[in-house]
Amino acid sequence: MNLAILLAFTGWVFHNAEQTKARDDAAKSVVSAQTGQTSASASAGASASASASASPSATKTTPATPTKAQILAETSTSSTSAKYFGVSATKVPWAPSALQAITKSAGVSPDMAEYYVNWTQSFDPGTVRDAYAQGTIPVLTWESFAGLKGTTWNTLNQPAYSLSKIVDGDYDTYISTFAKGVKAVALPVVIRLDHEMNGDWFPWSEDRNGNSSGQYVEAWRHIWTLFQQGGVTNVIWDWAPNVIRGATITDLKELYPGDQYVDWVGLSAYDDTETTATALLYPSLEEIRGFTQKPMLITETGAQPGSQKVAYTENFLAWLPKQADVIGFIWNEISASQGSGTNWGFDADSATLAAFQRGIKNVTLVKVPAV
Repeated sequence: MNLAILLAFTGWVFHNAEQTKARDDAAKSVVSAQTGQTSASASAGASASASASASPSATKTTPATPTKAQILAETSTSSTSAKYFGVSATKVPWAPSALQAITKSAGVSPDMAEYYVNWTQSFDPGTVRDAYAQGTIPVLTWESFAGLKGTTWNTLNQPAYSLSKIVDGDYDTYISTFAKGVKAVALPVVIRLDHEMNGDWFPWSEDRNGNSSGQYVEAWRHIWTLFQQGGVTNVIWDWAPNVIRGATITDLKELYPGDQYVDWVGLSAYDDTETTATALLYPSLEEIRGFTQKPMLITETGAQPGSQKVAYTENFLAWLPKQADVIGFIWNEISASQGSGTNWGFDADSATLAAFQRGIKNVTLVKVPAV
């Protein structure tokens, strides 16, 4: 097992627990606020009505709601060189202060917010609205299992969530209900479905959980079809393997659902000993470009502590603007003190932070209007 993968997985374990807590805390805050506002709203009703009849209504400018087509056009390799800078971080996007702190460190505002939802959880429209309210596009990593039952590898065998059960329709009600919620929110949502499928560390891998060759693509297409049947048009589907270094399945074409079913291609790419983006990313990019030209989003990246951390950070941000088909990246900002296996963050030390600040200033970022 590659060290970078092991450390990233450990961080993912704790990050999911932290995100669940942040999501629950945010929900409690909303309920509390709504309860406190009830009497005030009732007493204000008559006053507001009287004011409306006494004076002209104030004109409120409503921000335009972005569409999937607009976002895809924004990232067309022929239309713009602007990139996305996203983060995956504790309490993002639920607590604005969390994103504000990252913005202060980076010197620029992220325009994507990544979070995780497993199949025991329903779709939360509030999270999507929270993301857009902060000027970020939500990237929902949707994982077809019940979450972790511990932190050891063998707990990830969950037969109840085998790919065959998804294909056979056992989860159609859950999937269709989730799709209905996504449609109702009426804002574009990036869904990164069952990522890193070419490794053996998640139950949706064809190397685990009683799954077999060909079933990952069948499951993806089945889920996609249910969304289509539900009239959902606001999902940007992101197919995101791990870089082939350290993965157990290296023939990515066999795991690709097809261009009809995918809008963007992603990659999880954590620096281990590499000092350049080319060394880490090129072998995987070369293979992927052999079967699809879909825009690429680096959906997870970071650099572990070591002598290569500054060099990799500098090189990655210099490399990115030169890649017409790579539309951006999402940096893992979960620190060791927050439960991650190591400090992947660009702000983990002063030298790396300085390198990131210098580099990101030379990257033109996509502007996501707050909604």
